[in-house]
Amino acid sequence: MGSLESDNESLKSTSTGAAPTVGFCQAFHPLENDDKVTVLTLQLPPASVSSLTATEEEEKAIVQPVVKETFFNICLDVSGSMAGAALRCAKEAMKRLVDHLINNCGVPADRITIYLFAHTCRVRRLGGLDDIAWMDSITASGGTSFASVFRQVIAQTQTRIQEVSQDNADVASTLFFFTDGEDMDATNLSTAKNEFEQLLKETPRLESTVHSFGFTASHDAKLLGWLTNAGSESGCFQYIQELSAIETSMSKTLDLLGDLAMVQMRKIEIRDDETRGSTGDETEQGVSSQQVDNSWIPVKLEADGLTGSVVLRDRVFNGKTIQWREYQGGPPSGDDLVATASAAPVHEIEVEWLPEADGRRILSMANYIQPELLRLVERINQVNASTRTAEEKRSEMREIDAETEAYGKTLGIMSSTSVRLKNKVQRESCMIACQKTRSLLQSFLTLKADAHKQGSISNTSLATFNALAYGQINESKLKAKLDARAGKNMSLFAELDEKVSKIVQGLDLDKLEAETPEETLRELSCAFSTNSFVDALREEDCLCMTLDVSRSVSAIADPSQMVIKSIFPTYLTSSMFTMALGHSLATNTPENVHGGFDRNIDASIAPGLAHESITAVLPLYINEDHWKVARLRMKPIMGYVVTLDATGYTYSQSTTVPFLVLIKALESHPMTEFKQRQIQLILQTCDAIYRGSQSLRENTKKLVEGFVTSHTLRTVDVVNNVYVLIAHAICAVRAGDISIEEIRQWMPKLEVFMVEEQIRRDMTWKVTEDLMGDVKDWFGIDHQRDVYQPGVVYRQKYAAYTAALDRQGADAGAENVYRELFKKTRAEQNLRTTIEPKEAEAVIEAASALSIADEPLTAPEFEVPTFDCVAWKMSKDSLDRLGKIQGAVSHGVDKICRLLNVAHSPMDDVLFSEVLPTRLGTKPPFQLADEFFAKYSPKIRLATLLQSFAHTKNSDRRSAEDLMTPFEHTLSEGEETLGDSEDDEAIQFLSSIQQGKMYQMINEVVVQAESDYLESRKNATVGIFLRTDDPYVAAGILIESKFRGGAGGRLVTACAQLSMQLPKIKIQMLVNGTHEGVQLFSDSVASSRWYPCKRTLYRMFRNHHDAFSLEEWRGMHPNKYEDYVSCRYVFDGCKGELTLEEQQLVEECFRRKYGDRRVVA
Repeated sequence: MGSLESDNESLKSTSTGAAPTVGFCQAFHPLENDDKVTVLTLQLPPASVSSLTATEEEEKAIVQPVVKETFFNICLDVSGSMAGAALRCAKEAMKRLVDHLINNCGVPADRITIYLFAHTCRVRRLGGLDDIAWMDSITASGGTSFASVFRQVIAQTQTRIQEVSQDNADVASTLFFFTDGEDMDATNLSTAKNEFEQLLKETPRLESTVHSFGFTASHDAKLLGWLTNAGSESGCFQYIQELSAIETSMSKTLDLLGDLAMVQMRKIEIRDDETRGSTGDETEQGVSSQQVDNSWIPVKLEADGLTGSVVLRDRVFNGKTIQWREYQGGPPSGDDLVATASAAPVHEIEVEWLPEADGRRILSMANYIQPELLRLVERINQVNASTRTAEEKRSEMREIDAETEAYGKTLGIMSSTSVRLKNKVQRESCMIACQKTRSLLQSFLTLKADAHKQGSISNTSLATFNALAYGQINESKLKAKLDARAGKNMSLFAELDEKVSKIVQGLDLDKLEAETPEETLRELSCAFSTNSFVDALREEDCLCMTLDVSRSVSAIADPSQMVIKSIFPTYLTSSMFTMALGHSLATNTPENVHGGFDRNIDASIAPGLAHESITAVLPLYINEDHWKVARLRMKPIMGYVVTLDATGYTYSQSTTVPFLVLIKALESHPMTEFKQRQIQLILQTCDAIYRGSQSLRENTKKLVEGFVTSHTLRTVDVVNNVYVLIAHAICAVRAGDISIEEIRQWMPKLEVFMVEEQIRRDMTWKVTEDLMGDVKDWFGIDHQRDVYQPGVVYRQKYAAYTAALDRQGADAGAENVYRELFKKTRAEQNLRTTIEPKEAEAVIEAASALSIADEPLTAPEFEVPTFDCVAWKMSKDSLDRLGKIQGAVSHGVDKICRLLNVAHSPMDDVLFSEVLPTRLGTKPPFQLADEFFAKYSPKIRLATLLQSFAHTKNSDRRSAEDLMTPFEHTLSEGEETLGDSEDDEAIQFLSSIQQGKMYQMINEVVVQAESDYLESRKNATVGIFLRTDDPYVAAGILIESKFRGGAGGRLVTACAQLSMQLPKIKIQMLVNGTHEGVQLFSDSVASSRWYPCKRTLYRMFRNHHDAFSLEEWRGMHPNKYEDYVSCRYVFDGCKGELTLEEQQLVEECFRRKYGDRRVVA
């Protein structure tokens, strides 16, 4: 007790009122000759350490957790451009996010709010039983208005803050934006942005973060870049160029989000020497007794609660020490704040100023420059958008140029310094960081040059820069998360030795050794120490199987990305492996030891008995006693094997990597007795892991059943790794969770579905478009013979037809053309033809009026030649190419077949007597794949491969409604290429592909011929559009115009003319872009619904106000133009057309805008 008091006495507060504690602070000025910007990196003791020097009263007051309420807002763009695959992918990502928040983070469902925004915004708080069904039912339509969602988020956040019971509670709001478009509501956007940013950054005690996902190059890169930094803390931006990448992007975001969403991160406050005494006389705790000390800077620490960083701006700091205390929060009242702050003891740590040649400074500087370049991009955008004079803009751009030049100079010094670093590991890390930062700086210089030349930054260039910048920032955050995971696991590993020791003390090892055969003790012994597995247990150790593995950086987030290259006959104890690792790292480069995150590097930690290159080990289940220790020792080993950091362990590593080892072992050929004994050890280990995992036991059967049920339950977002799923299923059958009868009943479907799914996945990187070839090559389509020469004849006939049409009729003939064009378009869009009899008679009469010799003119047709897929024979070149494609994917097919053979009979009595030595042991690599393909005719194989290649994107596979059954049926005995019939799905699928390709090629000829003719008639079109009283003719004219701009724009203007017939129908055609379900325009717009500009809207209203209701007129624009349209009824004296209730509505709207200036009766 005396010594403890002595230690405490030595740590009492110094004359500055601060108590020194363990920890450190590293600092440097990032800009040359500018000490007003300082980067600080902090390492602090755990929160509980601060209580060592506290009095009893202080101990009660300190380290009290700050109350925090956390809410999540998911904002999904449901405008028209998101319809189809984009919306389906976004909904799946949203559901995955919701599932992660609720099941992994423990977020109550009612704390999650979903915003669906298009031209308006709908809001729903989750928590109902039908949440999933509701998300599945979401559809897309309309324009895009970010202002609508910003205002709803503002309102909901303010409500959430009011709902929090404690007045001084911190509130956290995390937002996720999914969008593919640009804003169409520029009028309201600027104000809404200001209000939104003000809420997120200036609301007291509100912590806010915004993560954004921009789909395709059409997203507003400037807006999303601003949005990602609109919160009090910077979020993550993901540029999703292809919809298939949304799953990877979502995985990165979930990895960064982690499972601590509801956990209060530790916060501290720091104060430097220069501001310490500027607020008046200080108490012992460093807070003025006369006024509140506002010199303290809050810092949120990482997930480990020990490390953090902060940038001090606009303040000179060159001090040798810095003070810190636990952050307390509290109400805004000054007196209460003094009382709260005084309860937190102040501690002091020394500042280490990092020189330029220090690798730690180089790495921190690289992380500093990345967000600074994003800040400069935002500054350039602000300059270009401002109304300042040209000289003022040039002056600010010169300042940006000077700052950029400073960063370039600093980066040059960093690069040259990195090369001279003596520590190999540090040198490589610094050189890579400098190279990445230089690439980002070069991209920024390109943007800046565009801004100088063009006065603005293009959306595509900005999107590419954002993707590069945020990609590097996200990578840094992911590494920080791994470091935080290490801190989190340190306590776990500190307890591990103690747990192992207690377990070993309870074991009767002498009895175990006596009961174990001498041959087993000799075989299962460490090659380095010669200790048997029993001797290893005596030393609180375990025996492991040795491996050679490789990994990419993606394995950190997804352990199934590990590659098991070899399994060796050498056994090592975990301590011998760790010792060998340390020795190798001390004498070799890390890459030569463990291979780093490069799959192509050959590495070796230690040589095995046969001089094999060992890079990893797997703790084994030998018996229950050994497993009690091995399962604990497995955690740091798996952490190292996957992340190259023993503290980077996650539970998914234990439920994945051992099963990858089992999969590799089952590929063995020839299948010797020794390899079978190895397989038995690995299989027993996997069995033990499976039996001990409640989640595996609950989910494996569901995943297998889902696999044979629907193609949407086979994609990577559901089944991460097909091989691992089969390995889990093998253990599930052995554990009795899946019966032998069930697995054999599913086996026929499992085989074809799993093989096809693995082929689909492998095709993304094993089969190129050049190897797959063009469709016309597979079917022997000759463009010259089948398309060009018949096309010449068709154009001649079409020219004669149109010439006769022009000679024989004026408007009537043209109307017939447009009417026929509408009917043709309807047919092409697969819609049922429904022309009323009376209208049909009119069509016939109109056509008769144009006829020669009393017969109607008939447009020539370019018919698609028929194709008999059953009689069609594949050429030798096609068969050769088919064989090459099969060869490219055969490794995966062979592996699936081997695993399913085991899954069919996984019990030991059959597995080790028949399956391994006979069914698998006699089959060399790829033979099972060859046998699988040989069961099917070439056409069935081709159909399946073509479909798989078309669905390499997971979004395409999920959105496929009529999926052809893969590998539909096998050949009958004795057949070679026969057995295909016109009823086969594969034959029908191939026919549809061939016919589709032919139609595409022929349609190009037809469209060009029709376009040439219609182009010559566009000048007379507006008059026909105005005069016709046939909606089909009007619709045909809009189909001909193709776009709402150009000729279509003249028709929009014509709609405002008073003399126009059928005004409501024609205006609705323009606004909706459809008539009776037929799509009229072929332009790609951000919304399926188009809206006229304000001036055109008024002209239409002025001449056709009685054609629509008040609500219909207001629906002519995404903002509904509520005030404008309502006031027009008053100004133009049209109130009499409205109901009494509507009249009151427009009058109230008018008074709000104009007061009592004038109201027309």
